[in-house]
Amino acid sequence: MQANTIMMNKLAAEVAIEVQQKMNEMGKAENTSIRIPLGNIFGSQLLAQYGPRVKVKVTTLGQVNVDFYTQFEQSGINQTRHKIYLTVNTRIKTIVPFTSQTMPIQSTVPVAETIIVGRVPDNYVNVPKDDLTNVIPDGSRND
Repeated sequence: MQANTIMMNKLAAEVAIEVQQKMNEMGKAENTSIRIPLGNIFGSQLLAQYGPRVKVKVTTLGQVNVDFYTQFEQSGINQTRHKIYLTVNTRIKTIVPFTSQTMPIQSTVPVAETIIVGRVPDNYVNVPKDDLTNVIPDGSRND
């Protein structure tokens, strides 16, 4: 089994470009101004809800990082499930006058899943560790 790295890289690039374009559109939206009380602008907890409402323009900036994550898990006696995920990490910074805040956002999307089938063993014994009881005597019995 071999992953098609050219297609995976193409997918990652297309997703990164699309997410970056959506974030740019969000930052250029016309309704990115809000009205907040003057007391809130100066950071006063006592006067946060008081004073005239001032129109403030909100600016957003973002950064996108796209990567792949793979996972292998047991799926039977001779089978392994291989999953490939696309991980999109964004950092969005919201800027308003006198303050700014950065928010990290992570999304994971499954891209591919396959079952790898191995050779079937001639014999198979499953001995669970939790169900073993007194294999070695503890000396408490008087025989």
